[in-house]
Amino acid sequence: MRIGYVIHRFPWPSETFISREVADLIALGHDIRLYAFVRPTGKDEELLSDQARALMAQTRYITPKEAMLALPSLDTLKMLGEERRLAATPTSRTNRPGRLGRAAALAKLARADGLDRLHAHWPYATSCVHLASIATGIDYSISVHAHEVAHDNGHFPVCFERLRFASFCNRAAMEHLLAKLPPQARDKAHLVYHGVDVSAFPFQPPAPPPPPLKVLSAGRLTASKGFDRLVAGCAEAARRGLNVELTILGRGAETEALTAQAASLGFSDRFHLPGWVPHGEVRGYIRDSHAFALLASDDFNDGLPNVVVEAMASGRPVIVSPLPAAREIVDHGKNGFVLDAVDDLEGLIRILNTLAAEGATDDMAQAARRTVVEGYDAADLIKLQSRLLLDGAT
Repeated sequence: MRIGYVIHRFPWPSETFISREVADLIALGHDIRLYAFVRPTGKDEELLSDQARALMAQTRYITPKEAMLALPSLDTLKMLGEERRLAATPTSRTNRPGRLGRAAALAKLARADGLDRLHAHWPYATSCVHLASIATGIDYSISVHAHEVAHDNGHFPVCFERLRFASFCNRAAMEHLLAKLPPQARDKAHLVYHGVDVSAFPFQPPAPPPPPLKVLSAGRLTASKGFDRLVAGCAEAARRGLNVELTILGRGAETEALTAQAASLGFSDRFHLPGWVPHGEVRGYIRDSHAFALLASDDFNDGLPNVVVEAMASGRPVIVSPLPAAREIVDHGKNGFVLDAVDDLEGLIRILNTLAAEGATDDMAQAARRTVVEGYDAADLIKLQSRLLLDGAT
């Protein structure tokens, strides 16, 4: 079976899980053809791993010019009615000629490349694949992520009528979306966690004991990640006498605001922003930390970020806000901690003081590692995705 993977922008530095998924499927013997609409350039390209660069070289990019040239075609006529249905949905309004053109160009490529199945990541690619499937008759499937089930979900009722299956990155996201769809949609829904490469994130011996207590976080520096809350909590813990340092890995629009916040709270000398760190170097930061913390919003901007799972695989206790999928992996007090609310700074400070005084117990570190090995090993989860792609919805 020849499968066409379609991703709006690919590969992307903050979406290493998609690159790993594709590479692992190819390693399992799948015949994968890659299609995308946006190619990374500049800093985004510089940050790519060797694996992602190799995949980029194999990707067929459908340019805006190619999309416009594909518009006057029989495929476009076949898709017009369905495109109007998508355009009527509340979160699928976009450049309609651009989407039609990309879908028409994709349909042409799908025939020329002899595809048996299309598979899409993210909403825009999903709508293009849906339209291309109408034109070509080729089956398609999708991967669904936490953000889209709450913030970009208008296309799903239309797409679920036709798609073969949808794999979800966490159960909370799956149940949130299924509650909005007809009951029969459940038959097409499958839980496939992203997982982590447990060999790439081995168990790490404890860091040298505090002081200082070294707290690590990571992600895009955006408001939804709650880094401002984390800075505020750590700064207040320091004001009350705790010797704590905070390092946040990432880049984004909040960089200057976080730096200014730390300065205003007298926390600058204990606050570190190294910027974006290549995925392979994250292990070293986890090794040198005592705990990983993330106080992201609980509104499905995130379900459960992969870096949380990577920290747990490394044997580090995690402190997270009540993210939608947090309790699918974090057993409070046993392999990590889930705060009562995104702004539960008093809860954060209590946990930090406990870790500074007692350290993470060996039982907690081993439990965190065991949780990931038993339920979130990417080598096992990719086999589930592989079976779905081969069998459809089974």
